[in-house]
Amino acid sequence: MQLLYLLPPFFLLWRSFYGEGNHTALLVPVLIMAAGQLAGGLAWLAVSGEDAPDLIASAPVTPRRVWQAKTEAVAGVMALVFGPAILVLAVLDPRAGGVATLGIAVSASSATLIQFWFRAQVKRSLFRRRHVSSRIATFAEALSSITWSGAGAIMLVNPWLAIVPSGAALAVLAGVWTISPQRS
Repeated sequence: MQLLYLLPPFFLLWRSFYGEGNHTALLVPVLIMAAGQLAGGLAWLAVSGEDAPDLIASAPVTPRRVWQAKTEAVAGVMALVFGPAILVLAVLDPRAGGVATLGIAVSASSATLIQFWFRAQVKRSLFRRRHVSSRIATFAEALSSITWSGAGAIMLVNPWLAIVPSGAALAVLAGVWTISPQRS
């Protein structure tokens, strides 16, 4: 549902700034932001959606392998959803395709990490309200997606200036990691 909120601003900005011109510059940050939001939602489902955590804990696999499988599931869906868009974007503008690929990977990874750091079991009755588990994780995920999106947009203009929003996104991740309950 959050991805649908990005469509109206995208079309309004596209029409305002890029009526007949190069629209790939606007598409890159929208894809990066959408990737972060989608990955965060999928990671939240992977973490909170366990019906029987005791059963999974008793499985003959290490906890690390369980988390690796959850991460692979999120990454697989992200590749299926954003792969075609990246392919089309790379054909239209190879530089924008490369920036979008990098931005989508980093934004999705950041959102997934944030959700894993703030993991908590949730009752099925609360699944409609995803953001009840941790407000900090919700805001950090949104801030991370926004800053990675800004970094992607700036990288298309000047790669050296993209260091500033990238550093801000890394600072958000470092701050979230230091206050995460899984760290202690």
